[in-house]
Amino acid sequence: MATFTIEELNKALNGALIQKGVTSLFSGISTDTRTIKKGDVFIALLGENFDGHEFIDNAINKGAAGIIISNKNCLHKVPKQISIFYVNDTKVALENCAYFHRNRFLIPVIGVTGSNGKTTTKDMIFTILTQVFSVCSTVKNNNNEIGMCQTLLSLKKSDNVCIVEMGMRGIGQIKELCTFTKPTIGVVTNVGTSHIGILGSKGNIAKAKSELIESLGETGIAVLNQDDPLVIGMQENFRGKVLTYGIKKGDVHAENISYGITSTSFDCHIKEHVFSIELPVLGVHNVYNALASIAVGYLMGVETSYIQRAFQQYKPAEQRQHIVNMYGVQIMDDSYNANPLSMEMAFQALKQLNGVHQILVLGDMLELGEKEKTYHYETGKRAAEIGVDTVITVGELGKFIALGAKEHGCKQVISCNTLEEAAQVLESIMKKGDTVLLKASHSMHMEKILQLLGGDGK
Repeated sequence: MATFTIEELNKALNGALIQKGVTSLFSGISTDTRTIKKGDVFIALLGENFDGHEFIDNAINKGAAGIIISNKNCLHKVPKQISIFYVNDTKVALENCAYFHRNRFLIPVIGVTGSNGKTTTKDMIFTILTQVFSVCSTVKNNNNEIGMCQTLLSLKKSDNVCIVEMGMRGIGQIKELCTFTKPTIGVVTNVGTSHIGILGSKGNIAKAKSELIESLGETGIAVLNQDDPLVIGMQENFRGKVLTYGIKKGDVHAENISYGITSTSFDCHIKEHVFSIELPVLGVHNVYNALASIAVGYLMGVETSYIQRAFQQYKPAEQRQHIVNMYGVQIMDDSYNANPLSMEMAFQALKQLNGVHQILVLGDMLELGEKEKTYHYETGKRAAEIGVDTVITVGELGKFIALGAKEHGCKQVISCNTLEEAAQVLESIMKKGDTVLLKASHSMHMEKILQLLGGDGK
């Protein structure tokens, strides 16, 4: 964790010190009294459902040596030995601290964004780069302002590179993230329909994602998906270096893709280099994720043998193609999140398992806006076209998935109102040799179906 002298912190916060305590060196910056350590500075963040100022007493009792506040009404709670920094916005204060610490390092910072695959791509980049470098990276998918600041503040002297995953919920958010992360390499995976209910169109989603590329400037490097028109279009006004990737075309591209039961393999071409890659994950979408990460590895000078070894070591994150064998049935828990594009990619990945019967257990996809019913109907239609045997749905929007699947010839379609009902239906119809997919938006908690079946869902 980043340390700050009282003078450095005051400089980072633009002269916000209003009470000087007894500690001259702070051991870290904390936003959570559950994990705060003695000697830390506590930032009283404000959220929709919480006010960090209410936890100041707790922070002090646990050894906080300083506090950063935006409400002076709590000053009476603070002993004189505790330093107080007063700011207008504590979230901005946290970003300023992260920015100050990030500027201590002359290292590459790799920003990763996209509608689908950004967490997987970030994790693949991490696995490749750790073959050679000491790497600081976003933990899990903590890709908002708070998570990004925590990543930067975790940078240590031995780190050679930093990877930050960048999520967004509106125009201007990635631009804000870039003001304090200062990325030097930007990776955009794709532009889909996630958050279309907020942004209104794929064009607006592309505009929001392109803020990463715009932030790089002339000295930056953009890694762009050649096969996505909205992504490759981001190079139009970019004056830095561009490295493209894709299937059969792009500076980094894949040929001879082969889909196995437990893996996906392909030949990777990088200019004059050709080498084989075997991924321990399924689906063409993971080929794209791998190509993006290989492109970053190439830019960072990682030898091809290390890249090959990295994929042998790669393991997907929880609830992302996590396969559980239960009663002779392979259940793919891909329940972390969902949108129409990721649904279709998951259907294709399930087919790769070559089950006797393919069963989809699907729930609502959120934040799809006015056309949400159409998107769900089209998802059901696509499931039928791909040729799955059974579709089980949960939720009100899930009923439109069921309708689309039924009207386009799926053999068996069942709509359920609860996870418990869906688990009972699934248990009654699945047989040895079948394959099952669990997928929906995160708030649907489809992973609980594993628990209801007696598996290892969390």
